[in-house]
Amino acid sequence: MVKTRLMLQRESVVGSYKNGFHCAYQVLYTEGPRGLYKGGFAIFARLGPQTTITFILCEKLRKLAGLNAI
Repeated sequence: MVKTRLMLQRESVVGSYKNGFHCAYQVLYTEGPRGLYKGGFAIFARLGPQTTITFILCEKLRKLAGLNAI
């Protein structure tokens, strides 16, 4: 969330952050601790299946190549 806000601050006139720590501090101060986890579920929902498919594919490729499973 901090990375996204820092990347989007160039387009926005409101809210200029000096660095990542300043951005995190401002979010904690204005929105509370839950503000740091905005969009966390969406990221997990995207990366969870991708990671699972990657591990399954890697194991199948290792098996086809004749290598032992990890």
